[in-house]
Amino acid sequence: MNLSNPQTVSEQALVPEILAPVGGREQFFAALNSGADAVFLGLKNFNARARAENFSLDDLRELVPLAHAHGMRVLVTMNILIKNSELKPLLETLSALEEIAVDAIIVQDLGLARLCKTYFPHLRMHASTQMAVHNLDGVREAMAAGFKRVVLARELTALEIKKIRSAFSREEVEIEAFCHGSLCYSYSGLCFFSGAEDARSGNRGECAYTCRKPYKIVNEPGHGFLFSMKDLNTVESLHLLVEAGVDTLKIEGRKKDAQYVSMVVQTYRQKLDELFGRPTLRRDAPALAHVLAQEKSHTPEKLKEQLSLTFQRDSTSFFLKGRYHENVIDLNNPTHKGQPVGDVLNVRGRCIEIRSECDLERFDGLRIDPAESLYHSKPQHGSTLSKGTEGVKDKYQNRVCQFSLRSMRCEGKLVPTAQRGMVLEIDIPDDLPMPNVGDRVVRTRSDALRRDIEKVSKPSSETRLRPLKACELVLSTRVEGDTLVMNLVAQKFAKTIVQVLHRTPALRPKSGTSTFTSDIRDGLTVLGNIGFTATQIQFEGDMNWFVPRGQIKELKRSLEAELANAYESFLKERLAAALEAVNHALVPIQQNSQQESSLAVKIDRIEYLEWLRESLEHNGSSKNLKINELVFEPKRAFLPSLSFEAVVAQLKSFQQSTGIAVRLAFPTVLRAWDEPLMKRWLQEFLAQGITDIELGNVGVLAMLERWGVREQVTSLASDFTLYSLNSASAAHWQTRGLSKVALSVEDDLKNISDTSLRWPAGLTPQVILFKDTPLFIAESCSLTALHNGCPTSAVCGYRTLEIENDAGDRFFVAHESCKSIVYDKKAYSIVHRRSALEGLGFRNFRIDFLTRPYSKEDFLHVLSSVFTQSTIAGTHTANFERTLL
Repeated sequence: MNLSNPQTVSEQALVPEILAPVGGREQFFAALNSGADAVFLGLKNFNARARAENFSLDDLRELVPLAHAHGMRVLVTMNILIKNSELKPLLETLSALEEIAVDAIIVQDLGLARLCKTYFPHLRMHASTQMAVHNLDGVREAMAAGFKRVVLARELTALEIKKIRSAFSREEVEIEAFCHGSLCYSYSGLCFFSGAEDARSGNRGECAYTCRKPYKIVNEPGHGFLFSMKDLNTVESLHLLVEAGVDTLKIEGRKKDAQYVSMVVQTYRQKLDELFGRPTLRRDAPALAHVLAQEKSHTPEKLKEQLSLTFQRDSTSFFLKGRYHENVIDLNNPTHKGQPVGDVLNVRGRCIEIRSECDLERFDGLRIDPAESLYHSKPQHGSTLSKGTEGVKDKYQNRVCQFSLRSMRCEGKLVPTAQRGMVLEIDIPDDLPMPNVGDRVVRTRSDALRRDIEKVSKPSSETRLRPLKACELVLSTRVEGDTLVMNLVAQKFAKTIVQVLHRTPALRPKSGTSTFTSDIRDGLTVLGNIGFTATQIQFEGDMNWFVPRGQIKELKRSLEAELANAYESFLKERLAAALEAVNHALVPIQQNSQQESSLAVKIDRIEYLEWLRESLEHNGSSKNLKINELVFEPKRAFLPSLSFEAVVAQLKSFQQSTGIAVRLAFPTVLRAWDEPLMKRWLQEFLAQGITDIELGNVGVLAMLERWGVREQVTSLASDFTLYSLNSASAAHWQTRGLSKVALSVEDDLKNISDTSLRWPAGLTPQVILFKDTPLFIAESCSLTALHNGCPTSAVCGYRTLEIENDAGDRFFVAHESCKSIVYDKKAYSIVHRRSALEGLGFRNFRIDFLTRPYSKEDFLHVLSSVFTQSTIAGTHTANFERTLL
């Protein structure tokens, strides 16, 4: 694959669609009028951007027909995890979206997918990037769950994407990849920082953007925005995505404005036109031609300038060209970069002098950034701190010199506009800090561009918007004597809703050419009196008749008299059947006070085995709790000198001497280069007769099937990263052959209690009592940022950073080989609430000793506390005793 920047692509390449984000109506029209092939948007609930403007169902009834009329598709995001109490309103929403005929829904929760596939089969499903699909087998598993398109994890390289695309035909599954916008530090769907910090889970649409906050490094000199990613921008690398065979280029940004949507769509459309050497827009964009005709200056250079005035941070192509080809973190700035205007040449009183590097006009937005960097990195700046943390704190709190340009002077005269090269005097507002000579002035917005965008961010004067419900009509005719009988059937999802008959004299057209079918289409396509539209009208039988238009109006009135009530009844019955079926399949978890509870211990270091043996000697006689399983997750970073055979032999010896079953855990992230190592581990475990498996990512089942070992596996269990936040998700995994599923460590007691009352019969729920929750799981590396490029492991040493936020909370950034895992200094622990969980019927528990290097004393103390149900000092309960938003 050519990593350079060619001007064209191969003849075999297909034009991908451009999928634009719309957070509100202005953004919707900006996308429609600027050349997007499709848009994705969210409702007021059940979407991962809960704080965007979003849309109501009535909004969609207006906008979806308009989009379809212009050839633009509308996708609806349902990309969050669902609580058990939300299943009923979820089903109601799915029913409405199916009825509205949106083009697809974007889904994270596999329980939601199961409900949709079973009860609302006319809704097409796309697997959200929140599912963290990052390998070939993750795509296979998504296909098995009914998804027609998969949005791949942003972390994939172009070569990985191409390998996935080549494994499946486009008829089997479509592949979607992000091309532009904000990046999360963690794999999407695997960020638990926000939820752990203040119950605002990113998996529930309530991200608190903890990755954009400044942090101080405690164990070495340094501070800055350690997790603040640059923005993805693949304009100059777009040929890689095209040649990889992606079907859809996705633009991030449902919380961004219409200017962002319009400029980014136009930029990528122009780049596709350049690569293919022809216009690539495959539909009518109502206002685009008009706007571009007025703006003759829409050259690539002009678009690039205008894009810099649209919200964007410093840019990166991320890992598209390969991992660690570039530094993807901006330690200095978590916000809009802006367009360079010039350096401060002089400061006089409240006035600065600059030589402008671009055109300016009144009411443009300006910001003045310090000349020196705000962050400190020991590898780059040394051990002596030359700056405090105040600068990064002020930047995060937006306490910066930023203002609207109200006036400027050139040679002492006020000027409304300025051209590049002019020396200008600009007054700084009294309430802002004064800059210094050498500080950098940037333009953050353009008033002229704002005026341009207004032309494309609203409907045209000819557009009539009204919410319409859709149905299909089938008209057939028969003759009874000298009477023509018209039989009109209204259908939804190929089911008859209502049928009306109308009789009229059987007359042939005098001219020999009948206008009957065109008159029917004109008269029945819009049933305005009841708010319906016929998306399709089929004709069956002889249509060569003359029917006066008055008779067609009578037919229309007969249909309108019955359709609305029949339509609502049809949908209600359909929804009621789904609700009844879902409730019937779930039962309360059995509560048996005499049943002994079981405990699994999960480890990633082989030395913990001896400590666990010692704990068994002290706690083995407990009558109400028994350790019955050891879960081992092999990590190369912690087993540098041990062979596969030696590790598994020790585990097998432990199993034989203690009677405790051993289970092999597959990791949460399993990239293509990790696969051979994991396959080797599995082979050794199976050879030793250890046949129980824990799934850490969505692709493991398909991977086991592809390796031909699925039948050798005795028992399958899931880790919490497979998102069993509701009983429908658990039921999905049960149908895939799992006998045990771990509940989410983000969950709250109320939802856990609700789950206990409605649970799939025969499936074991597992509650994690103690864990160092991985707040971030990332390929992006803070050490690479601190070194301003990957220094190799010989230099960075995969060292762990201890960091602190503004509130004084401390965290660790561990580097397991080249994966970064961030965890709280305080572990998650609800061991003291075990009795409450047992009272709800839960009898299967787990504690984890992963990533953090535990001392023997701490290891044994945690185990002892589980048996005594004692509160462990220096831990937290996350959302267990509060409400997960």
